[in-house]
Amino acid sequence: MSLLDNKITEEIIGTWELVSWTYNGPNGEVVDYFGTSPTGVLMYTESGYMSVHIAKENRKKFKKDGMYDGTSDEIVDAFKTYFAYFGTYEEEEPGTFVHTVLGGTFPNWLGNTERRFGRIEGDRLILSTPPIETGDQEIIFNVEWRKV
Repeated sequence: MSLLDNKITEEIIGTWELVSWTYNGPNGEVVDYFGTSPTGVLMYTESGYMSVHIAKENRKKFKKDGMYDGTSDEIVDAFKTYFAYFGTYEEEEPGTFVHTVLGGTFPNWLGNTERRFGRIEGDRLILSTPPIETGDQEIIFNVEWRKV
């Protein structure tokens, strides 16, 4: 059996709903990054495109109904409580996915390649990031999804 036989690309195609977005804190404790009940959707297509959207629980609404009529504080809060990007993907080796960012909420990612390490456990897809420097520690995000 070759390494290519262990790829999970065919298993990830479809729509996934967010179960959790966590990381381990400095003392090993599990930290819910966007609270205990964030919502989100991850999609992978057969044609090689992907899209991810994650919203923090209990996002505050703007006082005005216009999408661009928020105060500076409302706009900052909206940005900090919603994470999304879309692009293309490929499984460069078994369980290692490269997302090429075509657009998203964080403009600095445009054109970036974001590496994710994935595994399937039943109806769940667990994606992890490489270690990310946060200033005072390195963290690895673990994002768990359920197939819908």
